Amino acid sequence: GRSKAAPTVNAEKSMPPELTSFLRQMDMLLPLVLAAWRCKLARDAAVIFLGLVLLLLGGWWQRPVRIMTGLLFLVAGIRGLPGGSAFLEVKTEAGFYAAKRGQNAKRNEGIRQAFEVWLKSFVPCPWQLSGELCTILPYLLNRKRFSNLQYERCWLDAEDGERFAFDCVFPDTGFDPDAPVVVLLTGLAPNQHWTAAAGFIADAAWHLCNRANMTVVVLIARGTMDTQVNKNLFHGARVTDLRQTLEVMHSCLETASGQKAKLFAAGYSMGGIILANYCGHYSQDPLLCGAIHFSGVHDAVFNMNFKYSEETWQAYLAYNLKWSIVSAAPVEEARKRGVDMERIMSGKVASIVDIDKDFVSVFNGYDGVLDYYRDLSLASDDKWRNVSIPLLAVAARDDPITHCDALRAKEFSAENQNLLFLVTERGGHVGWPWGLRPWNRGWDFMNEAIQIFIDAVNTAES
Repeated sequence: GRSKAAPTVNAEKSMPPELTSFLRQMDMLLPLVLAAWRCKLARDAAVIFLGLVLLLLGGWWQRPVRIMTGLLFLVAGIRGLPGGSAFLEVKTEAGFYAAKRGQNAKRNEGIRQAFEVWLKSFVPCPWQLSGELCTILPYLLNRKRFSNLQYERCWLDAEDGERFAFDCVFPDTGFDPDAPVVVLLTGLAPNQHWTAAAGFIADAAWHLCNRANMTVVVLIARGTMDTQVNKNLFHGARVTDLRQTLEVMHSCLETASGQKAKLFAAGYSMGGIILANYCGHYSQDPLLCGAIHFSGVHDAVFNMNFKYSEETWQAYLAYNLKWSIVSAAPVEEARKRGVDMERIMSGKVASIVDIDKDFVSVFNGYDGVLDYYRDLSLASDDKWRNVSIPLLAVAARDDPITHCDALRAKEFSAENQNLLFLVTERGGHVGWPWGLRPWNRGWDFMNEAIQIFIDAVNTAES
């Protein structure tokens, strides 16, 4: 059923005081301190800052020693301090991966050529030299360009009794029945509405609507962005919410236009993982003409080898996740299902892997975290062999959160003509800052990549 009204939520969502006490909150902050010490970006930045302080402060009689020490700290920070967590070696080379033989070879070559031409115009930011800078600085520097976008929220009844939402954004000129409709899947559990965050989702919605005249549908992860759940929370292996959204959009578009629906989808990070997994699950009738995702993985089990991610960036993601998805859970329901909430809201659960092991897999009845990761991975159970539409995965070799080897680009593209990959040397995690003043371009790399991909697929189909 479809509705514009928000659902009625009966479950009590407030966290018991014993789970949010001051001491417990301090305990949860400890992994963040340890993550900062292990993080190359944080370690180097701290030493560079200390070097600058020594160079700029102090009396004249201390100047020679102070200057020499400050310069040593600066050089050490710029070159990189030893120690910390090691970055897992990246074996996947930068480039475009796609089958060159078979019935889809001509289509793949057209997509490849379209991206090669476009990439000649892309100038990576020359001073954001690491994947960590490319990941964090866009959030700090990019202008919040499109926080005033108008949208219409709709609600769907899920198969498990919950209700979830999607937001529709239309071009200024109104709905164009001849233009594609693009469904966007967000990253992991955003705690702000996508318009308030004004990040890459708002950027993409504005770009696709106003520069490509496409209609955009933003699928809202359960329990986030002004939505609530009773019992069944968001988790990364659920593809049925996306399926129901596509079924509704497919029906509405065919009714409104009287022609075959042109539906595409784009996913970011966790949204990309879900989108890829969906394409493997519903390969017989995906209701999509094509899909593209950024900074996702196809093999979450392999990504567990990426200890640098787990010991650094995941600590910050996990801390935020506890106050969004986890704290949205009915506590008594979670305990009834076997979740140790005291452990979850403590420093012992310090990464996304920990949350998936101690909360998500337990709450949702999986036989451990490996069982859950196999369920959400396109790579498992040969789902990747079944993908029947062009699915382009875009990733950077320096991504500090999801390892691009977990896409298995070379192997999968050789065995399935519908699996395509664009791997860049730099870009970080859903970053790809563009130009000397990257804040002027925002997330245009991903925005334009979506448009290039859709245009290339449509050209090949026509």
